[in-house]
Amino acid sequence: MQWYQGPEGDQRIWYEPDEIERIAEDELRRASLMPSLSEPVTDLERFIESHLHAELDQYAELPDDVLGLTQFQAGRRPVVSINSKLTESAEADTANPGAVGRWRATMAHEASHILLHRYLFDPEMAQLVGAQVGSNAPGERAGLMRCLYRDVVPVSTQDASQTRRRRDWREIQANRGMAALLMPDRPFKRLAFQQMANVGLVTVSTGTAAADTLMAEMAEIFNVSKQAAMIRLETLQICTPGSGEK
Repeated sequence: MQWYQGPEGDQRIWYEPDEIERIAEDELRRASLMPSLSEPVTDLERFIESHLHAELDQYAELPDDVLGLTQFQAGRRPVVSINSKLTESAEADTANPGAVGRWRATMAHEASHILLHRYLFDPEMAQLVGAQVGSNAPGERAGLMRCLYRDVVPVSTQDASQTRRRRDWREIQANRGMAALLMPDRPFKRLAFQQMANVGLVTVSTGTAAADTLMAEMAEIFNVSKQAAMIRLETLQICTPGSGEK
């Protein structure tokens, strides 16, 4: 973690991608909620409420374009709000995997804001890492992280070099944390290679039928969207360009 000043005079935190992975996995272990081969789905509600000690409102009345938001107030528990329409679509009897995946991704995204960005708003937390809470970007409401539909999207490590300069740097970091909470490196790799071994594959190329099959299997195993599973397969270099068979 490194503090630096953004182009608008706001205080920012820089995390290396591997550091975000480590933070997420360490917190899952501390919470005794690390996904395993037999139980690969992260219990996000328990993680947010019991481990992060945040208030969780899954039926919040939010604007249609806002999936969720996290509010920080010094000396008080963070408040995570999830759009009621998102929750209801995920809980419907006819819910499709995409709706469930987006709902879970939003919760993991908000949890990552607490893990990575509480230092920006809570003086006591900032003091623990030798920093002081400074100003937010101009026009931004202090202590409120609002996540739009376009914000909650899995990212690859290719975006790392651009994060410092972008206005949505916190969203990029939270999306990395989201992937690490939903699909931790070690169990994800082991289960992916297990699925590959079951059909006699050692390598898999992106853009092939084998990659599409593996993507669907991993999405079902970890209860995430196919898009999130595919990006994770590529980010962890399980699916690589020019390897494997079509």
